[in-house]
Amino acid sequence: MSKQVKYTVAAILLDKNRPGEFLAVKRPDDDPDLRGNWGFPAITLKPGELPEDGAIRICREKLNCEAEPKRFLGIMFQRRNSYDIFLMDIEMELVGDKQPNVAEADTTVTKYVDQTWTNDPMIQMPSAKHGSCCSSIFLTDRGLPKLNIF
Repeated sequence: MSKQVKYTVAAILLDKNRPGEFLAVKRPDDDPDLRGNWGFPAITLKPGELPEDGAIRICREKLNCEAEPKRFLGIMFQRRNSYDIFLMDIEMELVGDKQPNVAEADTTVTKYVDQTWTNDPMIQMPSAKHGSCCSSIFLTDRGLPKLNIF
């Protein structure tokens, strides 16, 4: 029997009022893959859903804010124990006055436990070393050395 294939998108959220910064979110300590690591909010696409629509849904469901897609950063494939994954990073820009707030998010899947605005891409390195596709794509986009983690 073949494994399930998931198509997932992660949002790299920027705010024009915070030049050079991006939003990082912290996974809960009971997360099965990346417990307690900083990363980016991600969501599995629904059948027929476009990646940019999934990225908009991330902001609404997991960050309780509105944002619009600005740039495609990359895609990565990874074999995991129970499924295979294609993950895409999309850079998003915050729109409107509402700031992201993981504490107010209404989600039935991963609920992030903290968030921070930062200009330090190295906050993503521990996640990338533990196999995070979204962190690896982001670090590569920022020109950091390729990670030999797979």
